[in-house]
Order: sequence, then C-alpha cells, then structure tokens
Amino acid sequence: MATFKPVQIKKRGKGYQLYFYNPRGERRRISVGNNSQQAQRLSIKFTDWLLDGKDPEIELQKAQQKEIRNSITIKDFFLIFMERHGALRSKSMQLSYKYSFKNVCRCPQLANSELNLISKSLVLDYMHTRMKTDNVKPATVNREAAFLKCMLSKAFEWGILDSNPLQGLRLLPESEKREVNLTLEDAQKLLDALPSPIDDIIEFAIYTGFRKENILSLRIDQIRFHDLTNTGEVILSVKGGRTELYPLGPVAVELLKRVIGKRKEGFVFINPQSNNRYKSIHKTFDRAVKKFGFTVNGTKLRIHDLRHVFATWLHREGVSLDVLRPLMGHKNRATTDRYTTIDRLAVGKMLSFMPRIRVENKKSPQKQGLKSKTGTN
Repeated sequence: MATFKPVQIKKRGKGYQLYFYNPRGERRRISVGNNSQQAQRLSIKFTDWLLDGKDPEIELQKAQQKEIRNSITIKDFFLIFMERHGALRSKSMQLSYKYSFKNVCRCPQLANSELNLISKSLVLDYMHTRMKTDNVKPATVNREAAFLKCMLSKAFEWGILDSNPLQGLRLLPESEKREVNLTLEDAQKLLDALPSPIDDIIEFAIYTGFRKENILSLRIDQIRFHDLTNTGEVILSVKGGRTELYPLGPVAVELLKRVIGKRKEGFVFINPQSNNRYKSIHKTFDRAVKKFGFTVNGTKLRIHDLRHVFATWLHREGVSLDVLRPLMGHKNRATTDRYTTIDRLAVGKMLSFMPRIRVENKKSPQKQGLKSKTGTN
C-alpha cells in the first residue's frame, strides 16, 4: 500500500495553493484563494477525500456544481422546465403551465425560493393565501400546486435535486362536484353542430372517456380490433408516464373502423387543413356549446366534462365504480366517484351499455377526401 502523503498549504504571492497527490499518484496543485482559513478548511476536506480514495479535484467540481444547482429558483427553472418538458405537451397544457407560473410569481417568497428550499408548508401557505386574497376555489390552487409538484419532479428526474420536496403533498379537498347531466338528445345536438372530423373526435370521447390529448395523439398502431367480437383495445399513455391497455366497446370500435378506413398508419383523427393531427379543437367545440347553452355548475361545458358523461351514462346502467375506475385511469375509487352524478357486470360486457349517439351511417371523412368542413382552430 502506498504511503499517504499529507496535503500541503503554500502561500504564493497573496494567494494560497494546495499541493497533494491524487489517487493515481500524480502530484497536483490547486489555487484556493487569499483566505488562509478557507485554505485550511479545504486542506482538511481534501485529506478526507484522499483517505476515502477520492480525487479532490473531481469532488470539488461536484460540490461546486451542486452549489450552482441549489441556487436555481422557481423563476430560473421555469424556462428549463418549459423547454425540456412543456414543449412536448399540448398547447392547452402549455397555457395552463404559463397561467399557473404567472400566479406563482405573484408570491415572491415562493417564486424566488431556491428549488432545494421549497417545502410543503411553503406551498400550502401559498395555497391558503391565494384562496383568501383572490377568492379562488380549491380546484384552482390544487392545479397550481400540481404544477409546482411536476416542476420539482422533473428537477429530481434531471439530477438538479436529490429528491422532490413536494412528494406526498396532499391537495385540498374540492367540495364542489361537477354535475354533468348531458342527455343523449343533447349529445346528438352537439355532434350535429360540429364539423367533420371534430364531431367524430367528440363522439369518440363520449364513447371512451379518454382524455383529449390521448385522442388527438392517437395513432392507428395503438389500436387492436378483436377478430371474434365487435370490441377492441388501445394502448394509452396516462398520468404519471405509465402506459396501460384500455378496452374499446362496440360503438367506439365502429366509429374507429369508419374513420380509419383502409389506412394502416398515422394519426386516427386528421386535420384536413394541415393533413396532420389536431393541436387544439377548443374554439370549434366552444362555439357549438355556446349555441345550445350547455353548462355545468354555471360554467360552459368543457371537453374534459365528456369523461363525466362516459362515466355517468355507464354508472346509470348499473356499472360499478370499481369497474369504472380502471377505465377512467384512476388509482382510487374516490376520484371516480367525482366523475359520476348518480353498482355488477364484467368489463368485457360493460361497454356494450354505451348507447350509440347517432344511428345514421355517417360517411368517413377520409372517404370524402377530408373536405374542409372543419373550422379553424
């Protein structure tokens, strides 16, 4: 075993330098500034690293990088977050991130906090203060807290933080449940007021309860139709970055076969103006909703409310919450309960209860040459 050689401190001019041999036996020299006490502290630290078989230069660089990372604030990190994560999300999600960030910036104590100093208590204080000051509902501050939690989760994933300080943060109870009572006749009116192929997208949303982005980004290779029955299944990316297999009922399969036609690849729902997937369909949907005055708890019907329609229609036919839960992508029954407004069937038969909204054999947009009946979004 090689004899350990102690770290030496030498003064050169006004500054100090440390002389040592690294684990490879190479003699090294590092300038450590003009403060003798700082040089003494680093000498002790270098000695500890060498005794552990570590290279002081590498360890010092790691410590400096960690110090830089720890100095990043919420404001600083937002640009990194949007570039590396937000840019891959839908336009509506990007707007949601920007809106939440704008509100967080109204609280300098939180927005200017270094990432490693963010705590659950700090975020909870922000949530309660925002509700009291701005008179917003728990759902609003929960969305902003979820945004902060997502940011710190990505900071941990990218090695900027050693852990997510908001992991396990409990959101506030949302007392008000959206009572979505869209009838079959209402759904027919809504679809008839929508241009193709947006009407197909909305109809499919009701038949499946899928989230909007899952539908707009759905590709043909994610779908498998069953040979012996008029059912199928689809692989979807869900919250938390997981991929799961979801069953498709007869009416959803019928719609997909009509829309896809003989195509073998690409997106299922195609924007005829761009010949690519839709980025957003909110403007067209909102115009139709406004035309008939469809509201939920005093606010306009949203595309996300169609998940409530899917769950409510099936639950009214006797489908239990325990069966609905995996179909909605929920981890617990309490969440599913918020999607139903009103319990014995196997999953394979369950989706056959979903009624067909339009009985006429509507021609496929692809067979019509994707004529621009669709509005601009």
